[in-house]
Amino acid sequence: MHTKFQGKVIRGDGLGRKLGYPTANLNRPKNRKIPRGVFAARVRVLKKNYQGVAVLGIPSVADGKPKLEIHILDFNKIIYGKWFSVILIKKIRPLKTDQSKKELIKTIKDDCQKTRKILRTTE
Repeated sequence: MHTKFQGKVIRGDGLGRKLGYPTANLNRPKNRKIPRGVFAARVRVLKKNYQGVAVLGIPSVADGKPKLEIHILDFNKIIYGKWFSVILIKKIRPLKTDQSKKELIKTIKDDCQKTRKILRTTE
């Protein structure tokens, strides 16, 4: 797979941060078809590499607009306006809809565990 996206981090709606899983948001690339789903990803920001969970498409709790948002594992810095790149490594699952807050937090936690496992075996 190894689809790559890059750009500057923009402000999202802050839901990820409220749930304990802040995300870096990118504008959806124009004139480019993006895969939809949740992916294990490699991330580069602030001249360092990280692991991340990337959500592409229209998340279950959204304003109806396609999103590209990435929760960077073991990272908690404010990076609005910073250059950012993400490489999708492997799809974890399709997007889910109509989840309660409690179910959504559990799903995100599971996605993070799966991402660590996937990226550990693809280094």
